[in-house]
Amino acid sequence: MKATITTDPTKQALTIKQNDVLRFLQDYVEEYGFPPTMKEIGDKFSFASTNAVTQYLVALERKGYIRRSTKGASRGIQIIDFTPSPKHIAQSTATTPALQSTAHRSLSPMLNHQQQSVKNVVIVGDGTPQNPLSAFLSPRGQIKIDTDFFLSENGQPGTDTTSQSTPHSAPPQLFAAIVSDDGMSAEALREGDIVIAKQQFSASEGDIVVALFHDTVLVRRFVRMGVVSELEAATKTFPPISFHEGSGTVAIIGVVVGQMRKL
Repeated sequence: MKATITTDPTKQALTIKQNDVLRFLQDYVEEYGFPPTMKEIGDKFSFASTNAVTQYLVALERKGYIRRSTKGASRGIQIIDFTPSPKHIAQSTATTPALQSTAHRSLSPMLNHQQQSVKNVVIVGDGTPQNPLSAFLSPRGQIKIDTDFFLSENGQPGTDTTSQSTPHSAPPQLFAAIVSDDGMSAEALREGDIVIAKQQFSASEGDIVVALFHDTVLVRRFVRMGVVSELEAATKTFPPISFHEGSGTVAIIGVVVGQMRKL
């Protein structure tokens, strides 16, 4: 289903080509849950170079339809006033005639459990360490995941008691983040990958975390060194980032529990 573009009288009109590019951005986010790269946009419209892509994105941003990351992240595009309904991850678990056989009826409890645990989680956008919640208030999109899978220790739904409610605690909240660079590529987390993280604002020694540094979302390993902590990259060409917790220069917003990659 093609995304529909609502004309906003408060914004400047788009040319036909600008309209086509915006529609592609919307369709892509609805299909995959995150925006396309510059190369993917260029390939779609057979642009000779990424300069042409940049010109269209600059025009869309100037006219108020998108917002681009100031750090030049490969998927750093946010579509303004657009709520996607991504559907590429979760498959329908509606029963079919084939599932009515005696052999398949035993799967019903599992299917019911999957329906309950498959949920939308936000893909965080830009934010600042001074206001960590800002990353959740301007999401890049949403993605459907089986939350029990990512909260369980062995990948089997329902085996981790931390995902169950107790009288004194709520289930951990999950979110997604797009890896913004290759700082963790030595640990198979590459730029453009999606990580799934538990939302929390502190971490234990050695955790891989999602953190805000300036206005960039970073995935790094957390190391505590006395009164000073560090965000360490696995790739040595990326320098460590030292900070005092609570200083407002770095804010941890989650601990990574899994990853997803588009091949």
